[in-house]
Amino acid sequence: MKKIALIFFAIASLAIASNQDFKDKVSKFVSQKTQREIEVKDVFDLDGSKDLKVIILNDKKDKTEIAVLGTQDGNIIIGLSNVFLSKSDKDLMILAEAYQTTQPKVEPPKPEVLNQFFSSLANDRLISLKSTAKNPKQTYYLVSDPRCPGCRKELGEIEKKLKDGDVKILLVSFLGEESAYKAKLIYDKLASIKSDSQKLKIMREIYNPEYKLTPKDKTKNIDLIQKNNEDVAKAGIQSVPFEHIIKK
Repeated sequence: MKKIALIFFAIASLAIASNQDFKDKVSKFVSQKTQREIEVKDVFDLDGSKDLKVIILNDKKDKTEIAVLGTQDGNIIIGLSNVFLSKSDKDLMILAEAYQTTQPKVEPPKPEVLNQFFSSLANDRLISLKSTAKNPKQTYYLVSDPRCPGCRKELGEIEKKLKDGDVKILLVSFLGEESAYKAKLIYDKLASIKSDSQKLKIMREIYNPEYKLTPKDKTKNIDLIQKNNEDVAKAGIQSVPFEHIIKK
């Protein structure tokens, strides 16, 4: 009986050591690749496959955490996206919980700060659409990214908002450089357009994920879009699509 207990203890110790070896290997690998001091905080096995693990990485310098996927050998690290399919429903829960643990607690922007922010924006930074109502009682201020699926859906249903109020859209590039060039292209194309229906037609065309930017489009100055990104972040806006209503 004593021998059996010792064997089980040895196996358990080996598993713990192996897990720590994996953490050390991934920590070193990611630190080298990112030139940051990264450590593995936790590792979770997936139920649907033993070839992948959910890994919580911690940046020692800025104290931020991120959930990623890693191969069993620790040689490949994969950033998480909004597409994750598994034959096991348990894996979705594992991933969701891991993701939630890495998210900072962010207070929602204060209404008075948003009122001040949107009211102070110059007209050339906003795409303005007039309400179909005779006496609209409010203005919808929207923060939108041309590559954001939720923003695309919102744009496709914008007529619902126009029945109740005016709409003013501020374009950002939360989803990368291509978003910035698409946003700048929209601003340029709409600069001389008066018709709201034409504005929407152009925007919907460029918001379409099948729309391809030309090499010339990618030479445009995107300082305005980067300024928009910075300003909305200062106002406390962390995601898109974002909506704020100001009563008239």
